[in-house]
Amino acid sequence: MQVCQGPCGRDLPVTAFDLGGSPGERAKGTRRKTCRRCRGSKQRRYAPAVVKKPARFTRALDGVKRFIITAAQNATDVDLLFFGALQIAADAMGAELVVVPYRYKNPTGWQSEHEKEEEYWDHNVVPYLFNTRKKLCDNLILAADIRVQATAAHPLTGFESLTGAESCIIAHSKMQFRSVPVPQGRYAKILSTTGSCTQRNLSETKAGALAKFHHFLGGLVVEIDGPKFHLRQINADRADGSFIDLDKRYSIDGVEDAPPALGLVMGDTHVRFTDRAVDRATFGPGGMVETLNPAELVWHDTLDGYSANPHHIGNPFVAQAKYQAHFGDVRAEVEEAVRFVVARTRGRKSVIVPSNHDNFLARWIANTDWRQNPANAKFYLDTARAMLETVRMGPGGMECEDPFRYWIEQLKGNAQINALKADESHTIGGIEISLHGDRGPNGAKGTLKNMARMGARVITAHEHTPGIEEGNYKVGTSTPRRLEYTRGPSSWQNTHCAIYASGKRALLTIVDGKWRAPR
Repeated sequence: MQVCQGPCGRDLPVTAFDLGGSPGERAKGTRRKTCRRCRGSKQRRYAPAVVKKPARFTRALDGVKRFIITAAQNATDVDLLFFGALQIAADAMGAELVVVPYRYKNPTGWQSEHEKEEEYWDHNVVPYLFNTRKKLCDNLILAADIRVQATAAHPLTGFESLTGAESCIIAHSKMQFRSVPVPQGRYAKILSTTGSCTQRNLSETKAGALAKFHHFLGGLVVEIDGPKFHLRQINADRADGSFIDLDKRYSIDGVEDAPPALGLVMGDTHVRFTDRAVDRATFGPGGMVETLNPAELVWHDTLDGYSANPHHIGNPFVAQAKYQAHFGDVRAEVEEAVRFVVARTRGRKSVIVPSNHDNFLARWIANTDWRQNPANAKFYLDTARAMLETVRMGPGGMECEDPFRYWIEQLKGNAQINALKADESHTIGGIEISLHGDRGPNGAKGTLKNMARMGARVITAHEHTPGIEEGNYKVGTSTPRRLEYTRGPSSWQNTHCAIYASGKRALLTIVDGKWRAPR
């Protein structure tokens, strides 16, 4: 009797030979003694790999109305300052702290060879681990069972149809946020990653270096309100682990009132078509402005330009609708837009970003024959004269005053409103907020991705579809999610962006007139 050198390893009669099990052994022609069973045609030639079944972490989350969700990498130390602040925040908010585990094998990490093969998590997060799929409400699913490579550049790619019509949260250390088009009448669908509570621990490769740079020390606050939910980002200070969520600052020292926000960048306003519920949620009692107390308000597409819309030229039915609703008076629309901003500035500072709808007024002046439009002739001539008096030849060609900016200066009174010039920079907390998003780099059309590759943190607008892509946070719209020029599935959302005193950002979405769950 001899010991079989095949998969079984038993003390059996050795009756046959086969080639060695490893590729190197086979190349050398090495032979090993095996029993008949291991040599049989239905047997494997090599021992099957032993696969350790991953641990399952779950607990009851039914009936919970508020969650703080983050993720943790295996074999990696947690950021103790940040995690302590998370625990304090969860207690203060009455929230359930959920940590989704994710795996990464770092061949260049600091662990020993034995530790690299082990699947374990920092003991601080173990009581909070959760890695099963869970429906948090009728329209939101935590897909904690999904594993995405930690170095993935676009962790949400391919998951648009996952979970069907329900929104979805996926664990990943890079913060990414997308709004997915849905049929009319349904709640908007979002995809979001979580951020991480563990330290940077990735390979010394290109993919690892990029993943380290985009490692988001943070998480999500999710508030359940019946079938609806409200989701916003937590972005921690790496120095002390503290973070601001709305009007509170959380750290290992406790909870305190946060300093006033640096700014609030609002979704495209389109005065005259602004949704009243969105306006109340933003400026009304208990709204974003009252809660955050921002020093600056940032406006995109302030003027809708419906009275001077170049896309309406030649359409007699739109012209008839304008006539019946008295929507053809250009002066009235411009004055209404400026009054709207003045009334809501209320001692703060407002910044009006040059936008494509604001530019409808300049296009109307350049392309309209005032003699054929007696209802707007005087306003046309007044505006054209102001432009004509400022026309000059600059270093790059013709320059003249923007007509909407001109009327803002004439009508704003004592309100602190700064209407930016084209390509004029303006930063809040080191974040560039002067880019509307319609014009991308080097003359290309602006998109969420190409506006993120400029080497600067930016907040943009224009597409009415919010998103987060690396350094670019994009806001949505302040209008209803359906306007006359929208058809088919839509990804529009009523989303603003807060710039906290720490310089960190968070997208705040208004759903059915509410921007947060009742406390």
